Amino acid sequence: MSSNNKKLIAVIGATGQQGGAVVRALQASGQFKVRALSRNPVKHRDLADEVVEADLNRPDTLQPAFAGAHGVFLVTSFWLEGTDEFTQGTAAVRAAKAAGVKHFIWSTLPDVKAISGGKFDVPHFTGKAKVDRVVTEAGFANHTFVIAPFFYQNLAGAMAPQQQADGFMGWALPLDPSVRCIHMGDIRELGTIVAGAFAHPDQAGHGEYLPLVGELRRSPRCSGTSKRIPTWVRSHATELRSQTK
Repeated sequence: MSSNNKKLIAVIGATGQQGGAVVRALQASGQFKVRALSRNPVKHRDLADEVVEADLNRPDTLQPAFAGAHGVFLVTSFWLEGTDEFTQGTAAVRAAKAAGVKHFIWSTLPDVKAISGGKFDVPHFTGKAKVDRVVTEAGFANHTFVIAPFFYQNLAGAMAPQQQADGFMGWALPLDPSVRCIHMGDIRELGTIVAGAFAHPDQAGHGEYLPLVGELRRSPRCSGTSKRIPTWVRSHATELRSQTK
């Protein structure tokens, strides 16, 4: 397919793990032209077919960045200082609608506050969930929600196991170790889900929620006398480290 005939997809968060996975999957499909959006496009000029400046904290940069795009993938990061995910998400939705975008895909998470009846406050989940209604009510021809799991990649980075008081390597988590409650997965696979939704809006473009769950785990624990992290953690972490070198 000629690049002139390919639909253009703009990806916010293209330099991060989710957005980067989406860029690579869209490119691999051969069906789309990809525009990576970055606060520093000069630094990432080879990231995609096009690299354009956009900043979620500067709404005036968004509509021009979406111009001519058929689709937009949006992810926000709660962990960046000064982030207000509802404000950022709303600005991006409005800009995309004004730019004539047809298919909007938003990386959301469950509304923990609503699910728990207000018992639990998990702002990096609930903050994203509040944007869902904004996306739905915007009136895009197609819209899709994707849900990322806990990344395996976290275990090889910022959330690597730490030595505990008993000498074991692990984590201190407020979870019942007998319950399978940790949704985990390789975040690179989210890109395949997003690319599939863009390619098949008739099947996944009417407000569907598409979660990525590689496996459902109990709280990771060490057992016996070994003072090493669990085998499944070691194997994933080793693989991921080798692929990032």
